[in-house]
Amino acid sequence: MSGLAATAAVVAVIVGMLAVTRDTDTSPPISPTPITPTPTPPKTPSPKTQSPQTWVDTAMTPTNGNGWVVPNPLDAVRDGWFQIVADHLHPSLRPAEWGQGAFELPGEGSLYPAGGGIGVMEANSAAGLLANGCAYLHPIPNLDRDESCHTKQTRGPNGEPVHVTSFQSLCTTWDADSAAPGVYYKNCGDYNVTVVVERNDGRIGYIDVQGRDYVEAMPFALADLVAAAADPRLALPDAAYDVPSNQTVASVVAAHFPTWRAEGDQQVIPLPELGYASASGKLAPFTVGVVVRPAGGAPTCGEDPWTRSCTERRVYGADDPTIVYVHARDDDEWADCCPRNTRAVSRTFVYVGPRHTVVVFQSRLIPDGERTIGTELDQALIDLSLDPRFQS
Repeated sequence: MSGLAATAAVVAVIVGMLAVTRDTDTSPPISPTPITPTPTPPKTPSPKTQSPQTWVDTAMTPTNGNGWVVPNPLDAVRDGWFQIVADHLHPSLRPAEWGQGAFELPGEGSLYPAGGGIGVMEANSAAGLLANGCAYLHPIPNLDRDESCHTKQTRGPNGEPVHVTSFQSLCTTWDADSAAPGVYYKNCGDYNVTVVVERNDGRIGYIDVQGRDYVEAMPFALADLVAAAADPRLALPDAAYDVPSNQTVASVVAAHFPTWRAEGDQQVIPLPELGYASASGKLAPFTVGVVVRPAGGAPTCGEDPWTRSCTERRVYGADDPTIVYVHARDDDEWADCCPRNTRAVSRTFVYVGPRHTVVVFQSRLIPDGERTIGTELDQALIDLSLDPRFQS
């Protein structure tokens, strides 16, 4: 090939390369095949754990009282119930010391006043009482007494169904305080009258009266008892109806402690207190119980001779706001009632949750030389008090 021909060939190659380059530059860009990222499953947060290593304790200054004084937002409402019974029953009524809504009327010429209580409950709590008041309120007959009970239905001031249970117990033993010398107590007796009203607002109002005499001697007219139980002022805020049942509380305790055994019948309480649930039993050798009610403020520590400490405990460390209040008590002088060298020890834990206040208590009589309450059980009971099922 001559030099001229070789030069022409090189030029042709360069021109061809330029042509290819121009075609490439003017063609649409090629998109890369998209790559779908593999989704990363969300991380499940590890549950917080607490132990003596995470506890940060701050001592609390004791005040007057006995153990924890735990605020209850329902107290102020129940305090107003006495006025309801005073308005309907008798101007000489006075508040009784045994509970809110409790009342008594001094007896004329008798050592024993008539008294009782008033309250409100849900329909499902009153099912047994509505079905058969005698079987519900007095399920176990006293063979040493002459007992009688009957129920009847009537209507309230606005047509509400009303159930009246009247129980009479006549004693057969000697009672010198209530009878003349040589006369048996069968001439007197004890009575219990319970009036339950199925109110038009869907709630169940009740009033319970007890005294020492015949039912016929009860100082209150039945119509007045019905009017008191039907009074619309006998009410509680919705928070009272949200508290879990006694059965739920017992099931949560049993889930934490499979060997825990409830004391008594956790299923039946004759007149349950609305806004309050509880369960108590044995976790050998300790007694362990729980109370749940609507959340109030932080407790205050009442100082008594056996209080060892009151503590505000941040259970997950100083920077975490979760607080359980701990009251420790130790009575070294228990031998007055129990075997010598025995003392009573207890812990009470209070957790004020977002909806409910939970009080967990444990106690034991400690014979000399046996183990006392330790931090391992304390830790387990704090976990119990924080269980979210108590807040649902």
